[in-house]
Amino acid sequence: MIRIAVTILLIFSFFTPFAQTDSVSSKSMAPAQDSVSSKKQKTEIQPPVIGEVFKPKISLGTGMMSFYGDLYNKHYQAPWTGRYAFDLNVSQSLSRSFQLNFNVLFGKLGANEWLDNRQQNFQSEIRSGGISLTYDFGNLIPDRYKIRPWISAGVSSFEFLSKTDMYDNKGNKYYYWSDGSIKNMPEGSPGSQNAVNLVRDYRYETDIRELNADGFGKYPERAWAFPIGFGAIMKVTDRVDFKMGVQYYFTTTDYIDGITSKSVGNRAGNRQNDRFVYTSFALQYDLVIKRKGLDTLPDNYYDDIDWLAIDNGDYDQDGVNDFRDKCHGTPKGVPVDSSGCPYDDDLDHVPNYADKELQTPAGSEVNMDGVALTDEYWQDWFNHYMDSTGEFSKKEVVENFYAQAEKQKQDSIRKATSNETVYTVELARYQGAVPTDEMTKLLSIGDVKSAILSDNTTVVYTSGSYNEIGTALKKREEYRTDGYKNAQVGYFKNDDMVTLSDDEINKLIGNAANTGTTAAGTGTESAVTNTTSTSAGTSNDDIFEKGTIVYRVQLGAYKHRISKEVFRNAGNIIELQTEEGIYRYVTKGFKTINGAAALKADLVVDGYTDAFITAYQDGKRIPMNKTAATMETTEKENLDEKVVFSSVNKELISFKVQLGALRKAGDNDFEEKTKEIQGVEKQATANGMLRYTTGEFKDYSQADKLREELNNKGYSEAFVIAIFKGEVISIQEALDLLK
Repeated sequence: MIRIAVTILLIFSFFTPFAQTDSVSSKSMAPAQDSVSSKKQKTEIQPPVIGEVFKPKISLGTGMMSFYGDLYNKHYQAPWTGRYAFDLNVSQSLSRSFQLNFNVLFGKLGANEWLDNRQQNFQSEIRSGGISLTYDFGNLIPDRYKIRPWISAGVSSFEFLSKTDMYDNKGNKYYYWSDGSIKNMPEGSPGSQNAVNLVRDYRYETDIRELNADGFGKYPERAWAFPIGFGAIMKVTDRVDFKMGVQYYFTTTDYIDGITSKSVGNRAGNRQNDRFVYTSFALQYDLVIKRKGLDTLPDNYYDDIDWLAIDNGDYDQDGVNDFRDKCHGTPKGVPVDSSGCPYDDDLDHVPNYADKELQTPAGSEVNMDGVALTDEYWQDWFNHYMDSTGEFSKKEVVENFYAQAEKQKQDSIRKATSNETVYTVELARYQGAVPTDEMTKLLSIGDVKSAILSDNTTVVYTSGSYNEIGTALKKREEYRTDGYKNAQVGYFKNDDMVTLSDDEINKLIGNAANTGTTAAGTGTESAVTNTTSTSAGTSNDDIFEKGTIVYRVQLGAYKHRISKEVFRNAGNIIELQTEEGIYRYVTKGFKTINGAAALKADLVVDGYTDAFITAYQDGKRIPMNKTAATMETTEKENLDEKVVFSSVNKELISFKVQLGALRKAGDNDFEEKTKEIQGVEKQATANGMLRYTTGEFKDYSQADKLREELNNKGYSEAFVIAIFKGEVISIQEALDLLK
């Protein structure tokens, strides 16, 4: 920054004497004749006019900076794959054809290299300031031509701060394997068969100089650059020009990317200093311009103007004349202050007459009606804006008989009990693993259900749905007798389980007896003894006698939790985490093998080709040949509950690269930008956005390689998504389903 500041001082020291010298020479500044009246000769000395000496033009531009250095095979980066940058330029005309420019440049340089024997990346903050001389061929091209070329050369001082991306957001170091994947362990190292796939987060967290990978020490992170450029300038109006061009910066440092010809091993680069290119466009504004015709107006030009009427004019008729009115166009009849602005008592920048919340808390963001926007509003807005999977605008899809039946049953329960509490018996809850014997015991209960509570870690297992508290109490006592000593009666409220104490249960039973709402309508005893007529939405298929064989369809066992949406066509899904940390997913229980077989057949058609039926009785899993079922296969049944498997047809899983998502087509130039990419697909999401994707791969690493190529071409926001049966799922879920 010191060099940049010195450069600024040099520029202003150049301009200041220039202006002062001419201001002293007042004779040269005094016109020979009065510009308005030719009859009267001016004899007094006129003060200097700054516009005649210092005529600055200022321009603000933006563009892309691309890197030319030690990375990549060809040691350069295409301009359209660069990083954004901004520049500010102040110009002073020296003659008809030459301009002296002072400019500052801020932006980023970066590169991501993936070669067979080397993977390097960096991103550098660039701050530059300098001077240049521009020649625009003004002595050769007449003024009537609105477009003319230009060339330039200059000198700049710049600073850089370079970092590299070596770790993900969890602190895992990237190791690049020969198959194109990124792992958390070196390839071929002990235990590498258990290596986990990583995904680069593109957060450049490691300072390259501090890393000191090649022993360069504390080298300076500033240098000189000598830019040469060319381009074209087009006149838009008398004051505004449109300027575009390319500047190639030759630098005096080879440390921008942290790699030189003296780097260690395969890190070694070429012998040239690093360079970069800035491709940009800008708008240039002339701060001082001579107004045509101003010096040729007749003497009586202003004679007929009613200056008093102009002084007292009040266009919006609010009682404040236009010269003092800071809020022109106030609606008629609205009270205003002395500045002509409508009153705004809560200072939310929405005037009282249009404010629907006159007492907005100080400092609150408001909408156009002056109503404060809450944290919940912003969170919901952010969730919907960033949502490309439909998570926050879910659209229920039911595709088979069993899922439809489950939905209809739940709808009937909600309709019948919309004004009543539905009680259930809580059998157990776990934060983590369920012991194997407890797991088989739970699966032996025909109507057992699982639910993940709002903390997203606790899973509660329940049985039954009852309108009557007495019925739920009787079932609780039965389960306590069967070994569930901690069984409790409760009900679900939002996403949490409300557990009732004995005092609360007795009070509810007493209230039910007093109001005659028990099953028999005569009091507590009948409320406790009736067990069937008060079950909410319970059918005979859901009532399992003790000792009944319970058939279920096994859907999968995974090392990571899978969203139940993956199995949404299987009806009610039960999740259990084993002691080995494996997440198992099974369907509801069936009293007959025929019911389970019918569901399995539908699931196979839906893509769960490896789903299979299991049987449980009296707290244990039993072989299928010990049941009344007839096995149609000679394959030996595996009774191990610890095996990892997936029933999903792997052909239904694919990976694509998402380029972006728009509210609607044509929102910006995105479609035009992506025309150069082959195979771009456009798909409407559940929340009404349009998702743009390209490619389709069965292997994640191939999709990630395409993403890397697109990033290098300038599509920095591209990322990999996973697709299952046409819906987006998480990458981790897809990788687990493929195992």
